[in-house]
Amino acid sequence: MARIVRHPRMIRMKRVLYLFLCSTLCCLSAHAQRIIGELESNAGYDGVGVADSMMREDARNKKAKKVVPVDVRAWTVDPIYGQPRPADVDTLQHLFQNDDHNEGREGNYSGLSNLGSPRLNRLYMERPRDPNFIFLAPFSQFIIAPGNFLHYNTKSPYMNLTYTWSGDKRTGWDRFRAIFANNVGKRFNFGGMFDYQYGQGNYDRQSTSFMNATGFASYTGERYDLHFHYTHNYMKWAENGGLESDVYIVSPEDLPQSYASNEMPVRLTSTQNRLETDEVALNHRYHIGFLRQDSDSVSVWEEFVPVTTLFHSFQLHNGRKSYTDQDNSSHTYYQNDFFPALAQSNDRYRHLEMQNSLGISLREGFNKYAVAGLSAFVGFRYRRFTHPHPNVIDGEVLENDEKHSEHDVLVGGKIQRTQGRLIHYDVNGDVVVAGENVGEFNLFGTGELNIPLLGDTAQVVLEGRMQNLIPSYYLEHYHSKYAWWDTDLASTIRTRLGAKITVPHTRTVLSAAVENLKNYAYLADNGTTVTVGGNTYEAHNVLPKQATEHIQVFSLQLRQDLKFGPVHLDNVITWQKSTHEDILPLPALNTYTNLYLRFLVAKVMHCEIGGDMTFFTRYHAPDYSPVVGMFTTQSDSHTIDIGGYPLISVYANVLLKKCRFYVQYYHVNQSEGRYFWAPHYPMNPSGLHFGISWNFYD
Repeated sequence: MARIVRHPRMIRMKRVLYLFLCSTLCCLSAHAQRIIGELESNAGYDGVGVADSMMREDARNKKAKKVVPVDVRAWTVDPIYGQPRPADVDTLQHLFQNDDHNEGREGNYSGLSNLGSPRLNRLYMERPRDPNFIFLAPFSQFIIAPGNFLHYNTKSPYMNLTYTWSGDKRTGWDRFRAIFANNVGKRFNFGGMFDYQYGQGNYDRQSTSFMNATGFASYTGERYDLHFHYTHNYMKWAENGGLESDVYIVSPEDLPQSYASNEMPVRLTSTQNRLETDEVALNHRYHIGFLRQDSDSVSVWEEFVPVTTLFHSFQLHNGRKSYTDQDNSSHTYYQNDFFPALAQSNDRYRHLEMQNSLGISLREGFNKYAVAGLSAFVGFRYRRFTHPHPNVIDGEVLENDEKHSEHDVLVGGKIQRTQGRLIHYDVNGDVVVAGENVGEFNLFGTGELNIPLLGDTAQVVLEGRMQNLIPSYYLEHYHSKYAWWDTDLASTIRTRLGAKITVPHTRTVLSAAVENLKNYAYLADNGTTVTVGGNTYEAHNVLPKQATEHIQVFSLQLRQDLKFGPVHLDNVITWQKSTHEDILPLPALNTYTNLYLRFLVAKVMHCEIGGDMTFFTRYHAPDYSPVVGMFTTQSDSHTIDIGGYPLISVYANVLLKKCRFYVQYYHVNQSEGRYFWAPHYPMNPSGLHFGISWNFYD
């Protein structure tokens, strides 16, 4: 059966989780006892004489009460150049109620509904480049890219515990996250993260089980700094192939009986995917400079001024994917069976990638003539791809592996200006000069202009990029029981121009972009139908394709937040157009609206009470292929439209000092029907969601 069971490894993880929670509760209990003791001692009377009480008061005055600092700073690090970029610690109250929605905080993603399941951003301009291990692309909710990883500096030990849940044991989900960071002195910080999520799924055969464990460390000195993290991800999810018929959602009144969401028949019943990755990122820099004397009216001091920086970065990725199918009904789901002699599918893929980069930077601002920073690097990259290549000898299927290796030498550089009040810019790029992927390049540029306006500063940002991308090996070669291809694809050339205007005074952000794609490579479904036992089924056959014509994508987005006293109305409206909807389908209009009251209770409790809505217009939405675990275009033989349906939820979101919590009634308008994220994959039904997040210091 494909429903995920709690195997010994999961039981061990549960034991670790329970031990972690018990330890935390013990610490909280001790902390609570200390607080109670302080309250009792401050009561002024404890059954002793006045003289003794005065002596205790004198003793307390001699030993001042300990004050725990709660300052926590966070930043991300450029994975090549090592430059830190300030970031927010994830303790924001706003939109906390949507934190674990698979469709994202603002509902921009379409997917399979269940917690952590594969998803795809409907807003094309927000889609990142697919990784070389392409199977990771649909898991942006769970996988943290190296450039987005947070490092910390704390004045006291910091821990955050977050727990969110919904539903019951049959259809619910749970997610537990823990972050710990601690400084040793002012320079060195270390910590860890743990993320465990388990979702049965509101629909049958849709369960997920994900686990992330991370350790990190950083040192930030005047002359030397280092950032390191190691992450292990383990992901397993069942595949149900979607509903047998959309009638269970669209017109349930036509059925002879009513069905709960987990009782609706699905296409696959014993199929699952599994992903496991190890990620290592190391970046360290040595700064060369001089001491400059500075002073004010009180004192004189020396300040170190960096002039030149030598940097080295190392990145390692080790990924494994497996797809198993033990269900005979899959013969009605897939059009082709490339190895009928195999009783079941058990496909395994591995990807190893390492990159070393060594470079030098001339620092910005060390004197009045150094108005910009200059950096350059040279890197060596190694990749190895492994996939099954079964052979039939004398009627017997022999399972063999086929391997492919790539070695690349790349060079790159950047020019950057971050200081000054009026103009900032950043232009960087890299190109492969030798190896299997010679000629591949990336060029990015942004310019920022700050303009005084209405007593504030308006910001205009211009963006440009040009990329020549060689498709991943797995887009050209893929072998399995139900999908098989070997093809040569030309490199894809992507050119984008964009602009964004931000006016803080009016709470307005307006952005526009256009992108041209040449030789766009994508996955398509060209399946038709199959007839088994007198019944006809929609059959699937996924394979890569490449557009021969240019494709243009236009996008215009308005973010407008309105405020009328305690009433807030936040809006995100995105219009986009693809010139070839059959190859790159996009909804013409995608909106998110959030109407809520924000107020303060007893001067300490910050409350947001309201409702939000996600809506996108009808379009030929991408289909999902379980065999590759990725999204494809729909087959011409069974194309359907989805969209045109508002998803509405109501919530109460509260911040009380160091604790955030929410209660949400999700999908209050479920009875209207037609609620799908992808073809035959409906949205989650209505239900209560809960969450709590607590920050601990000392």
